[in-house]
Formats: sequence, structure tokens, C-alpha cells
Amino acid sequence: MFEFINILTLRATYECQEEGRLPSYLGSTIRGILGHCIRDFCCEYPAKRCFQCEKKKGCLYVQCFSNTGGEAGAVNPYVLYVHGEGRERWKKGDLCVFDLTLLGRGGERAGVYLDALLAAEQKGWGAARLSFRLMQVIDSGSGKVIYAGGKSWIRNLSPRPLHTAGRNASYASLFFDTPLRIVSGDKLFDKLPFETFMQFLIRRISLLTKAYTDYQLEWNEEELLNQARKIKTLDEYWREIPFTRYSMNQEEGKLKLPSRTGWVLYEGDLSSFVPILEAGKFLRVGKGATIGFGHYEISYDK
Repeated sequence: MFEFINILTLRATYECQEEGRLPSYLGSTIRGILGHCIRDFCCEYPAKRCFQCEKKKGCLYVQCFSNTGGEAGAVNPYVLYVHGEGRERWKKGDLCVFDLTLLGRGGERAGVYLDALLAAEQKGWGAARLSFRLMQVIDSGSGKVIYAGGKSWIRNLSPRPLHTAGRNASYASLFFDTPLRIVSGDKLFDKLPFETFMQFLIRRISLLTKAYTDYQLEWNEEELLNQARKIKTLDEYWREIPFTRYSMNQEEGKLKLPSRTGWVLYEGDLSSFVPILEAGKFLRVGKGATIGFGHYEISYDK
């Protein structure tokens, strides 16, 4: 159903070179490092903010990493997922593993992201400026090596269509293992009705399709949401996460991003929604996907 979106997941493994502390949630830190690297490669006017720059339409940094918005909105062609979140104390030899998934035209520029992964070992990580060494990069979908031991296999940077298998299902359990930011009118969600979840997921898929593919997505959103209203919430549990990240655009240098982790169990005729739910596992839902938010695993009754 979503084969028109090509994806490529680069799984990067770094080894810590010294002892120190980092934030327990590393998505924002990693995004910041990669962003600095790509901007170093591409930006001709580093003193200017992107939205004010006359070169932004042709800028690789804007196209690959920090879309300033437009007809399709300010969505970006990548998402992050950091494995083994929660560690704050790091020792020499500890491994940091994360997935950088490139979407649509982002995969066509995979070499830019690989260069950033290579350059990231030259940057200090976090406020402590810890040193990390890149061990390897693989395509997690195919298992093929892209970088290891100082050697690169550029030919293995090969995006593939996003395949989502259908199935009959009456129950679906969604577990959100990274913060979820479903925000409406500046208010963070308390509960997550299926209609609300689908509204935000459909919107994100539509924006990504318009911004980073040549496909004209035609689906009846109104009818989909009408059907989504028939799906019941059997149970759910949410825990608020008082997340903050560094932002040079804030007076105090910090941006508050309240979010929640948890799970929800839905009941109803879910069969027609399964391909969309499966796509969401890769494309994410809600705000903050570029720092790893909105990732979920899903299980069905059959």
C-alpha cells in the first residue's frame, strides 16, 4: 500500500572512549550532532537562520535535515530510534546503537547522512563533550555492511519500498517505547482514542508523501476517520515525561516538550487499518520524530 515511499535504515554503532554523563534520552543529542555535521558540510551562511536565508530552497542542510516548511509543512525525511535508552553514566567501551531511517528522497541522499555519521566521531557528545568512535554502520533491513574498520561499501546504500502486509485483526495493542507527543491546541493528550491516533498518523503520512515523494496520495480521510470512530479503547496507560532539550531559539536555551509513554489496546474491525498502523511503525506519529519520538510496537490478536 505504501510502496511509493522508499526507506533505508542506517544502524550505527559507536564506542564510548571515556567516562562521563549524557542525558538518559539521547535522541535530541544525536540529532544535534548530526545536524552540526551536515551544516558544516553544506551551509554557506552559518550566521543566518535557515528560514531567513535566500539559499534555503537549494540548501542540502534544509533538504536533508531541517526543513523550514512550505506547502507540505515542516516535516523532515528521517527519523531516529536509539536502542537501550535510559543510561546516563557512560564508561570507556560502552556501545551506543541507534537507527537513522531515511524516508523518500532522504534515501536518495543517503551519502550525506553517512558522511555525518562518520564526522560525528570528531564531535564531543553532550555537555560533557564525550568522545565516541564509530564502529560500524549497517543497513538493518538487509543486514549488509555499509561502513566498518575504516572501509565503506557505498553500493549498499540502497533504499527499498515500504511494504506493509495486511491481516485480519479485531484487537491491536500498541506499546510506545519512546515519548509520544500528540498535541492539540497546545494541550498534550490525556487519552488516545483510535480516531485521534489515526488523524495524526494519516496527516503525517500525507505530509511526508507530498514533501518527499512524487506520488499523489489519494485516500478518503473523512471516511477513514468515520470508520476509526467505531474502534473502541479497551484499556490504556500513560505516564508523563517532562522532557526538555536544548534550543538556541529559547531565551533560557531550553525547550520544554512534555510527552507520554505507555500503551493502548483497541478493539473493533481493524483489518482495513492494519497497513496504515504498520507504516506508522517506520514513519512515526506525533511531534518530535526526528529526535526519536513516536515509535511504537504493535501486536494483533491474529
